Amino acid sequence: MRRMPGRDESLPGRSPLDGETLFIVGRVHGLTRRRLDQLVRARGGRLLGRPSGRASLIAVAHSAVASALSDGKVRLPAGMPEKAALLSERELRRRLGLLGPPESVERKLQPADLERLAGLTSTLVSCLALFDVLEPVDGRYGYRDLVAAREAGRLLARGVPLARILEASIALRRRGNHLSDTRLTEGAGGALVRDMAGRMAEINGQLTMALDSKAPDLDELVAAAERAEEADDLATAESLYTTALRADASDPVLAFNLGNVFDAQGRAAEAKVAWQIAVARDPGFAEAWYNLALSAEDERQTDLAVAEYRRAVKAQPDYADAQFNLALLLTRLDRCAEALPLWEKILELEPKSKHAAVARRAAALCRMELQRKTASAG
Repeated sequence: MRRMPGRDESLPGRSPLDGETLFIVGRVHGLTRRRLDQLVRARGGRLLGRPSGRASLIAVAHSAVASALSDGKVRLPAGMPEKAALLSERELRRRLGLLGPPESVERKLQPADLERLAGLTSTLVSCLALFDVLEPVDGRYGYRDLVAAREAGRLLARGVPLARILEASIALRRRGNHLSDTRLTEGAGGALVRDMAGRMAEINGQLTMALDSKAPDLDELVAAAERAEEADDLATAESLYTTALRADASDPVLAFNLGNVFDAQGRAAEAKVAWQIAVARDPGFAEAWYNLALSAEDERQTDLAVAEYRRAVKAQPDYADAQFNLALLLTRLDRCAEALPLWEKILELEPKSKHAAVARRAAALCRMELQRKTASAG
């Protein structure tokens, strides 16, 4: 049987993904493939682009709820090794340094206790943990997990499909809620809605928009859009990303990718709007801020470009390209006091990168200019 999710098992002093080869099933919410690859490599691992027997870790993203079968087993791509451990999306985020540790609460329940008290099989309990409905630590569960497991068991007993329960729990999580705090029921058309003192509200708190996530279709749609973009079939990519953007109102990557497609077609104004949607969905989306800064530079809006480069760097302090462009722009604007720390940071981050030679020269020029100004002022 596969090892199921739990706390990071890496040894003290080791990077959380040191020596691991990672494959991700589905799309990780809010992270581009480029950023995922950077984060995995920075933590000593390697990210696979397609299913492979070399995988030592398999992360199951929240978007992959269609992989969960009715009995709780999780269908993985063909060829994946049985020995590979499974990670939930939240556990992957922890190992990537994007999420803090689980809430520190008393966890005394063993899996067998949870199964007995919630009326679930061991496979269903493992599946709920894999999709972050439950959050075990060292194989033990807390009271909140028990409440969530019982709610899932109640819905399953009423005939609600497991995938729909997972979707609802994930939607609640993204809005700062939890299945343990919410009573769900079926609304019109079979969609799960929140039972709020007898009033039916959708998962997002609205009374009008039905929750009917098409996660499996959406993943296929996004994969097709990415293939079209890579093949330079921009018209098809635009159409597919636009459809995906309407289907998923929260993932900033879809808007970001659509903006890139517009940009590749020379449609700068539409690209800018798409990237603005991306940062509205996720204010910490560094790559979208970077693209907006480039756009502002093209339009000679230097103050705006500086501000947007700063947002990119704040969101991702190791973003060398954003650091470099910001430092270069500030140097050109004769703002050497602001540029010099950035040049020094670039040399610290990537002393042998393509930017290093320019950074060393620019840093020296900035020091000379600052010395000149100091001497003039004296």
